[in-house]
Amino acid sequence: MNNRNNNRQISDYWQDDDRKRSRDSYSENNVIRDENDSDEDKVKKVSEISTLIKKLLDNEQLCSIWMEGEITNLRAHASGHLYYSLIEVRNNRTYTINCVMWRSAASELPFQPENGVLVRVFGSVDVYEPHGKYQFVSKIMQTSGTGDKHRLVLRWKEELSKEGLFSEQRKKTLPRFPLKVGLVTSSGGAARRDIENVIRRRFPVEIVLFHAAVQGENAHNEIARALSSIDDLVDVIIVGRGGGSFEDLFSFNHPDVVRAIGRCETPVVSAIGHEIDYTLADFAADLRAPTPSAAAELVVPDMAELRKELGYFRSLLKNSLFSRLERESEKLENIKFNFHPERLERRLNFENERTDELSVRLNRRIESALKNRNILLESLNSRLLSSNPKNPMKNGFCLIESGGILYSSVHDLSPGEMVKINFKDGSADAKIEVIYNEKKL
Repeated sequence: MNNRNNNRQISDYWQDDDRKRSRDSYSENNVIRDENDSDEDKVKKVSEISTLIKKLLDNEQLCSIWMEGEITNLRAHASGHLYYSLIEVRNNRTYTINCVMWRSAASELPFQPENGVLVRVFGSVDVYEPHGKYQFVSKIMQTSGTGDKHRLVLRWKEELSKEGLFSEQRKKTLPRFPLKVGLVTSSGGAARRDIENVIRRRFPVEIVLFHAAVQGENAHNEIARALSSIDDLVDVIIVGRGGGSFEDLFSFNHPDVVRAIGRCETPVVSAIGHEIDYTLADFAADLRAPTPSAAAELVVPDMAELRKELGYFRSLLKNSLFSRLERESEKLENIKFNFHPERLERRLNFENERTDELSVRLNRRIESALKNRNILLESLNSRLLSSNPKNPMKNGFCLIESGGILYSSVHDLSPGEMVKINFKDGSADAKIEVIYNEKKL
């Protein structure tokens, strides 16, 4: 009964509103009203409209109901309240309802809600009159699994990881002083303005912008094409956008974008959303920045810091040079202090005398050494002459040999053996007839 009454109220309200719009349109176009002719009693206040909407939505079909959807835009307030949205994708359209769970109910949750989780919530539709916005006030929340899009992202992540696109080994180092910075983002987005402002303030370099839609059905194709086009034109690339919901950032999870980043020869910095937002593009990029402004700070140095650093090194070099000059000046002063002609003459005389003395000592040693060598040579010559076997032949001794072998004992001879007898002035052949052994006394 209440439902029929509420539906009738809604129908009557919009019919009355249509008649009013038609009447007002006629009056505005065809009638010049008198300033005193006003229908103040028929002009609704903003608060009245908000209150009326609240009353119209306050029916049993929207109270104490269960609703299922995927959590997104989850935000835990310092007060303990939970603010989030539930989404459902149907027929390529995304339906969204803003939700809230007050602290009293949120504190009783048996699990920690997260974006991408499929949940069922129990509560009622309510209107926040000051803003004229309706929301679902949830009292109970139960998990139902993982949302379709989050499951898809997890599958993509596994596939791309197997391709090595998230490997740390393929990460490239950013140039310290880039001359051209490439920017892939929406030309009308806040991210572009933030990045350009920071770069111009810190280190003005040329910025090459390639526009690409950063959300929407075809955004991933535009981002991938822009990355491929800008790759060989700049020294470093920033790809990203400002903050948004999981759905807003979804294009940066697409494999086409991730693979395009992986193919880039130029270092790529991702700057997608806020610090708490992560996409698959962040894992593939050579460096992730928490925000677009932070990306600009990471890509270019700070001119003020460079001037300060340059001043420090200039001061260091100056101090080092002055210190070296001071040390060399001290050495020169010491040389000048120690240089006196009289002292130098005395030193030269001393060295000359020492040289003469050393020369005399050297000559003496040479003469002594030569004398000793001559004595040794004569001794060796005498020993050599005495050991010559032909010398005793001068005194009547003979050498007996056979076949070049000298005989020193009769025991080496045999009767009938032919031998050669060598004298000091010749030789004679002989035949051994008899051998006489020396008798021992």
